Amino acid sequence: MLTLLRRPAQFALVALAATITPALAAAQATECSVELYQPTQLAQAAVFIQQAASATEGAVAMKALRDAANMLKDERRFASNPIGLTFAKGQIMILWLHQDPAPVEMTQFDLNLGRDRVAKINLLQAADSLRTIVETAQPACASEMDKWRQSRPWNTRIGAVYRLLGANNVDSAEVYAKEAYILDRRSPFIYNAFAQIAMKRNQTDEMFVQLEKAIELASRDTALVETARQLKTQYAGTLQETAMSETDVAKRNAMLARAARMYLAIGAEDPSSKDGPAYYSASLDIAMLIQDQALIGEIINPMIEDPTPFPDLTLLLGAETSRMLNKNDNAMTLYKNALGKNPNIRDANYFLSYMLLEAKKPAETTALLERLVAIDPGNPDNLMMQTMAVRQVAEAERDARKKAELIRQVNAQMAREAAMPYRVQITRFERRAEGAVWSGTVENRSNAAKTYTLEVSFLDTEGNVLETQSVTTSSAAANATVPFEVTAVQAGIVAWKYVLK
Repeated sequence: MLTLLRRPAQFALVALAATITPALAAAQATECSVELYQPTQLAQAAVFIQQAASATEGAVAMKALRDAANMLKDERRFASNPIGLTFAKGQIMILWLHQDPAPVEMTQFDLNLGRDRVAKINLLQAADSLRTIVETAQPACASEMDKWRQSRPWNTRIGAVYRLLGANNVDSAEVYAKEAYILDRRSPFIYNAFAQIAMKRNQTDEMFVQLEKAIELASRDTALVETARQLKTQYAGTLQETAMSETDVAKRNAMLARAARMYLAIGAEDPSSKDGPAYYSASLDIAMLIQDQALIGEIINPMIEDPTPFPDLTLLLGAETSRMLNKNDNAMTLYKNALGKNPNIRDANYFLSYMLLEAKKPAETTALLERLVAIDPGNPDNLMMQTMAVRQVAEAERDARKKAELIRQVNAQMAREAAMPYRVQITRFERRAEGAVWSGTVENRSNAAKTYTLEVSFLDTEGNVLETQSVTTSSAAANATVPFEVTAVQAGIVAWKYVLK
């Protein structure tokens, strides 16, 4: 899986201070035309409700709530404004759930809404029922109702779900999740909570059902673009993991292809994002695993048709995949496009040069190979490539004198390559949001023990040096190999070059 889904508690869920007061005022706006000040008793109740919402002491809040309820007892007075009455009662129920400790059930008498001291009213269900009545009568009020639905009682329960899941207390987590569902069933986070519960119980099918609901809801809200992306990533990753345990090859491959297309769709939403290459990489890895040529084409063809939105790393992934599939024309196009955005990619310079030489186009490799040797001067393979290029030019040369000179250059290059007393191989270059990791080995090709110092320059897309570091290896015996590693810290590093001292 690329990224673990953050817990909803980490998202910007609406807090009490940011919801209660605006909800009171906004309910009067033209888009939500609930009247809160007629008749007089409703206006008086609204004052008490506001006092309860802003109270810092529980006793003060509870007294204000009972005083507000007292204004609403005689429902005959509200015949002209039943929705205002319902709205106010819903506020009272929610504000009782804000108290500490928060009651879940109260009687009419406790609420000061009637005389019944026995029958219990479930505040969660009552609040939901009252708000649903308002939303049905006034659909434009739905967004205002959401602020009440997602206030402290909902946040508290969602937070409890994830704390309990972290402690593997799944049954208790489900209790809180069901209570949160009553308060707000339009939030993607509640369905994600149910998905996590199902996953803990190994109920894979149910988990996917709940994640689909969460994705659908998050996708409707432009403020939840990142949330939707994370949910989709979780779905794709879990689908991929589930597929790998499927013994029926056809079913397994179908599930993996679906996961790959989900990764592709997520990446295609914003190919230039920092996570774009990771999504394309995940998609390509699966496509290569199941050898789905049509799927590989779906991933790579858009990069060839228009490389503009793709970063160099994604184009490089496409080039490497095409090369492994012997689709050399595609690979060369993609290597060129990657180098157009980041000319100092070592592997792109190397493999494009190699493929051009295979195509007998040595003239096109001159600048590439010069840059390659400047980037990676300690690797004799790069000198070998230059030798191949000169040899091809010599083979095509018809002028005897020029041909002889070219052959002398070939022999000199071969001697230089053979005489190199070391071989540097870079085995890892990991780009990070802040910095990079660069590591490899030095092979001592001499007859005496040696230590080696490499001075590496880390580059941006324009080839500017962002950071320079030196690393000295441990002593390498004759014909032995020693490792090295450097960690850079500057943001924006996308390439490197070094000198060996």
